[in-house]
Amino acid sequence: MNVIQQFEPRMHADSVPGFRRLIAQARVRDSILLNERAMTRMVTQINWMLRRVGDGGIRLTKAGHLPPSVVVEATTELDWGWPVSVNRESHISPLLEMRLHMRDIGLLRLSKGVLVRTVKGKGLTDSPRALWWFLAKTVHQSRIPEVSDATQLLLLFIATRTLDQSQEYLVAVARGLDTIGWAEPNGDPVTEMRVQRLIIEKWRLLNRLGVFEPTKDWYGNTWTPSVGGAAFARAALQTEIAPS
Repeated sequence: MNVIQQFEPRMHADSVPGFRRLIAQARVRDSILLNERAMTRMVTQINWMLRRVGDGGIRLTKAGHLPPSVVVEATTELDWGWPVSVNRESHISPLLEMRLHMRDIGLLRLSKGVLVRTVKGKGLTDSPRALWWFLAKTVHQSRIPEVSDATQLLLLFIATRTLDQSQEYLVAVARGLDTIGWAEPNGDPVTEMRVQRLIIEKWRLLNRLGVFEPTKDWYGNTWTPSVGGAAFARAALQTEIAPS
C-alpha cells in the first residue's frame, strides 16, 4: 500500500470513487521519467549542505546555529532569493528550515554540538538520483499526523497540475482533510487558515526543491507546479508504507 492509498479506508464509501478519479488524474501510478539533470538541479541545495558538512562536520554556535562563515558560504554559493545580505542562520529561514528538515529525515545529526552526516547522508552525497528519490519518499514525514496527511494531499493536487493559486490548494486540501476524518476542535470542517498553518513549511521546502515554477519575487510565492515538481509529487505518493 502506498501513502495515498492508505486514505481510502478512512473515507466514507461515497467519497472513494471521486478520490480514485483524482488519483487517476494525478497519474500517481505513472513511471517517473525525469532525467538526471533535472533531478540534480532540484537537489542542489540539499547536496551542497551534505558536501559542506563533509567528513569533518560543522561545529554549531552556542545558540545551536550554523556559524556565520558557513552562512556566508551558503548565501554566496547558492541562490536563495533572499532580499538582503546576512551572516546569521536565524536571519535566513530557508537555510535554517532546510538544515532542520535534513536532520528530521536522517541525513544529518548532532554529535556533541557538531553537525555531521549520517551514514545515509554520506551515502547520498553527490548521488543526485538516489538523493532525489530519498527526498521524495520522506517529504511527507512529520511528527504531527495531520501535517503528514495534509502534505500528502498537497502532493496529490500538485501531481494533477490543475491548480496554480494558493487559495485553490488551501480549499482542496481542507476538503480532503474533512474527507479522511479531520475536523476543527469544535467539530466544524477544517478551515483554510488551519491548512495554511499545516502545510506552509512543507510548501517552502517543496518550493526550494523546484517543485513549483520559479518566480522573480524574492519570497518565491508561486504555486504553479513544474514538470519536475509533478514528477516529484508522484514519486512521493508512490512510496510504500508498512501496514499498520
